[in-house]
Amino acid sequence: HPEIGSTGMMLKLGLLVILACALAAQSADIQFLDLATEAACLDGSPYAFYFNPNASSTRWSISIQGGGWSYNETLSYERSKTTLGTSTLWHNTSGCECMYVLENGANDETCNCIYMPYCDGASFSGYRADPWPVNSPTAPANATLHFRGQRNLLATLEYALQNHGLADATELVITGGSAGGLSTFLHADQISAWMHAINPKTRVAAAPVVGYFLDHGNYADSSFTYPSWMNYIYSMQNISGALHPACLQAFPNDPYKCFIAPHMVQYVTTPFFMFNSRFDLWQLDNIEQVPCMQDKTYNCSDQERNAITQYGDDFVSQFAIVPTLKGNGAFITSCICHGCPWSDVSLSNLTAMQAFGRWYSGESTTNIYIDHRGPNGDDTMKWSQCAKW
Repeated sequence: HPEIGSTGMMLKLGLLVILACALAAQSADIQFLDLATEAACLDGSPYAFYFNPNASSTRWSISIQGGGWSYNETLSYERSKTTLGTSTLWHNTSGCECMYVLENGANDETCNCIYMPYCDGASFSGYRADPWPVNSPTAPANATLHFRGQRNLLATLEYALQNHGLADATELVITGGSAGGLSTFLHADQISAWMHAINPKTRVAAAPVVGYFLDHGNYADSSFTYPSWMNYIYSMQNISGALHPACLQAFPNDPYKCFIAPHMVQYVTTPFFMFNSRFDLWQLDNIEQVPCMQDKTYNCSDQERNAITQYGDDFVSQFAIVPTLKGNGAFITSCICHGCPWSDVSLSNLTAMQAFGRWYSGESTTNIYIDHRGPNGDDTMKWSQCAKW
């Protein structure tokens, strides 16, 4: 599948999720971390985050960028030459969205906001102290990579706690889109533990956006699958130290499964509200690998349409654990999207953002919203973000 290895595709994906989530984003300044912290991008450049303070608020948001994954050394080396692998190309300012919602569903931007750009290729999960050889015919003979995603996360928290007042937060919402959504699932408990060790009264919640990627085969029934790619990343980047200990105990023979949301979500104790599509466009393209989604014609045969419909049913099956987990919420749309129109799609007379706001405020006892219709609401949805099929 050529787009799996396409750096341009990864960049477009990262930008798509940022644009979809940044409804009224603040402008945040860059803060580089010392290399002594071991925080670094794939190319070894120092990691940095963006911070927008708000002296009048004790609310905080941490927003984690998405942008796919780098599934092997060759793709990691390619990524290291882009904004998803080096900080040398980053701008001095960036948008930063507070994940708090007003009654009408609009964002409430009165918070201290940290935006974490993505440059490690493994959802802030890898750690190797020493550089890793590329050993690829497309890279120089001595080319190496730095797998420091876990340190990027923890060093950012350390700096914000010590220098920006994060220790005084009364509320913290962790969010992220796509690979950043998976990061939110993976690391919410770790971040929560850090916060509560310093301030046990801080309310911590998570809002992963399009981060629920299925453990699933593909349309061609080949071995070229998303789970196999994530398994390789698990070994290549040495990510076991970042995964949930209870999940690792549950999968002693297949620990990489704890890097895939449906397997690890039941172990997350931080309250979360997830946003996702049953017919996630990226997943139909890259996990199910439906030809009409891959070639971007969206002119699907009956067989391809059946596969898409089945994927939606499989999503519901792998999602079934979530409603049994007390205190959480979800909005699952049928729009074929990845950068979804969350301020527009609605169920039970609530947009996704309104549903999240009601969950967070405790106004509603019904917090699981699932659109069980076929793709695009049985073809009634006309938003541009909903792909044809």
